[in-house]
Amino acid sequence: MIMNFAKRSPQSQQVLTSVTEQDIIARLVQPAQEAGATNDTVAAVNFYVALKSKPITLLTGPAQSGKVALVENLAHLLTGCDYSQCQMLIGHPQWTAPSPQAAFFEQVHKRWNASKILALIEEAWQPENAGKVFHACLTRITLAELTGFFSEVASQLRHGHIMRLPSFHLSHPVPFPPNLSLIGTMDTLRADGWDADLLSMATIIQWPDVQAALDTDCHSPSKVAGAESEFLRSRIRTERTARRKLHRIMGWQLHGLQPLYQIADQLREYAIRLPRSVIGEAIVYVANAWSRQGIGLFDPATPRNAAISLDLAIAQTILPRITDVLRQSAAVRGQVMEILQKHSPRSLAFMGSLA
Repeated sequence: MIMNFAKRSPQSQQVLTSVTEQDIIARLVQPAQEAGATNDTVAAVNFYVALKSKPITLLTGPAQSGKVALVENLAHLLTGCDYSQCQMLIGHPQWTAPSPQAAFFEQVHKRWNASKILALIEEAWQPENAGKVFHACLTRITLAELTGFFSEVASQLRHGHIMRLPSFHLSHPVPFPPNLSLIGTMDTLRADGWDADLLSMATIIQWPDVQAALDTDCHSPSKVAGAESEFLRSRIRTERTARRKLHRIMGWQLHGLQPLYQIADQLREYAIRLPRSVIGEAIVYVANAWSRQGIGLFDPATPRNAAISLDLAIAQTILPRITDVLRQSAAVRGQVMEILQKHSPRSLAFMGSLA
């Protein structure tokens, strides 16, 4: 495989389009709304915002709950599910279990998945594809794929490049394309125990049981012209850019982010220090919850959109880092719950799942 990582000009991503993120979101949540599951539309928007925020997204939750359908929906909206841009891959080869040559077939399966992902990396780096979105999704993964693929890739992404994938060891570092997302779905109710490398590069979403709302076997949405360009243009991945956007929307004092700093301050009182990067990750997520025009993706009202996005940022960024502390210290758990009591139902639900 020949990797061609030509340098892109800034103009290559300046594609004029009239589509907005509100158009994309409306189409993404339409299946849930038609099924009457309006409370679950937040979960679909959360997935969209998470994809903007980090290169890896993991959807965990009950089997047959619509996780794969959601990924396919968004792939259709952004890319038309073009196989050169989107690969839906079987994460764990359950079909190998009855075979006496299971180990051999598992290796073949891993190599097949890795080759598909490497092909996407190569395509994503082509100059003419700079304005296109690329997705690789491994469905129904197990702990083997979680540690052997996602954690391993996340560790490498902290340095900005890939050197190895399962069954592949590259001869030189390959930079990871900014327009490629790695997605995994995992049938598990477990909501904690993730390693630090994975948490730094991935958003781990606890997906609700919304099978009826997201069943797309019969009807898949069609591609929205200009959607992938708008997705890439609106995406923020650095804290500096995120703060600049939030200052414009929320004002220089960023009062809407107070619970985030209150939790960090409370943890310091117990000699627990969150890495500075963790706060930055939460801020990046919150900033991505608004469109480029400053319209909330969860709710058009700024205070409500800030409350929902911050609640999810804390539940998916801050709390997973301190699960051991929350379990072991009733004092810390009580103080954090007091901060979250008013406007953070999802963060409180996460803490409740740790009991």
